[in-house]
Amino acid sequence: MRRRLVLVVLATTGLVVVAFALPLGALVRSVARDRAIAAAERDVASLAPVLALRAAPPDLATAIESTGTGADGRLTVWLPDGSVVGDDTEPGGPALTLARRDGRAFSLDRDGSLELYTPVVISGGEQSVVRARIPDRLLDDGVRTAWLALGAVALALVVAAAVIADRLARSVTRDASGLAGTARALAAGEGDARAEPGPTPELAAAARALNQLADRIDELRAAERERVADLSHRLRTPLTALRLDAEATGETRVVAGVERLEAAVSELVRSARLPLHDGVVSATCDVAAVARERAGFWSALAEDDGRDWGLRVEVDEPPAGPGGVVQLAASEAAAAIDALVGNVFAHTPEGSGYAIAVRTAGDGTVLVEVEDAGAGIDLPAVALGRGVTRAGSTGLGLDIALRAAEAAGGRLDVGRSAHLGGARVALVVPTVAGGP
Repeated sequence: MRRRLVLVVLATTGLVVVAFALPLGALVRSVARDRAIAAAERDVASLAPVLALRAAPPDLATAIESTGTGADGRLTVWLPDGSVVGDDTEPGGPALTLARRDGRAFSLDRDGSLELYTPVVISGGEQSVVRARIPDRLLDDGVRTAWLALGAVALALVVAAAVIADRLARSVTRDASGLAGTARALAAGEGDARAEPGPTPELAAAARALNQLADRIDELRAAERERVADLSHRLRTPLTALRLDAEATGETRVVAGVERLEAAVSELVRSARLPLHDGVVSATCDVAAVARERAGFWSALAEDDGRDWGLRVEVDEPPAGPGGVVQLAASEAAAAIDALVGNVFAHTPEGSGYAIAVRTAGDGTVLVEVEDAGAGIDLPAVALGRGVTRAGSTGLGLDIALRAAEAAGGRLDVGRSAHLGGARVALVVPTVAGGP
């Protein structure tokens, strides 16, 4: 934007300079030419009284020498008797005859100079002819200097216009850059970023509007967090009753599941109550250990459904390899694995087997793969859409896994299993140094 403003000003200034400089340059040349011709005509006119008195040739020569044109050897007088006084350069063609016959003054361009022929009538009706030669250097005397001065002034005007335009454009673009920086900060999650209104009225209005939008977003986010926190808190009462019932039955697996659900609800309440602008604390976990724990949890359900299942962990532990430590909280990793294994139970026929594999790749990433023996996923790109489902479920399973992978700086690959023939979903996330 700044460059465009400067270019517009330069183009406008250039057009103005050209519109004035070219006519001024032509006028300077015309004035110099008229000045040289007027000087020569004045010198010619000064000889008329001398010729009228029929001065002797020596006296006439003295009069010629007293003029500027004659002193330069550019003044000639042809007397009625044919004698020549002054410059003895031959006249151009029939110019002398034409001047005597018609008795009128005229000019003639010849050999890089302008010749002025002026007939002078003396006593007795006889005519003398006076010629003044004006070389081109005198016709253009001072023109180049004047043009250089005009060019310098034009250049100074253009430079001054560019500097002024750059200053003005900088003030405008500074405000625009500030708005863009604030927008980027808001997009990066810095909810307290606000724009500073500048001197440009339009951009100041845009800055105030952006600040109002950021404030409104904060209000909506706060209201949403409160609703989530309230809803999560309401779940505690029925969960407490459910845990008591599970403890009464003596089913340890059910009790463990209820306790895990209570922990998830408590974490949801805690997260919802965090201030809007608190920084996110990065957590790490050993994804291989999380996969072993979740595989054990789902194994009981697999046995009840008659599903064959398997777990394969091929993670190179330090110092032989990077290990399975990723930039993801253990709860998030567990939720992602649960979502993928839960999809197997929800979308494949009873008895269909599945396998979980954790392995490190050569590019510094770790893969958590869940494969099944079902029908597979026809449209992986569509299935990744949040809320998209064809089986009556919530359609959030793959989205939960995708968000977990992206939060760890990775991705989610969806395809067909080469071993079991059904779907293959893999979380591909980069490993980090250190431990959880």
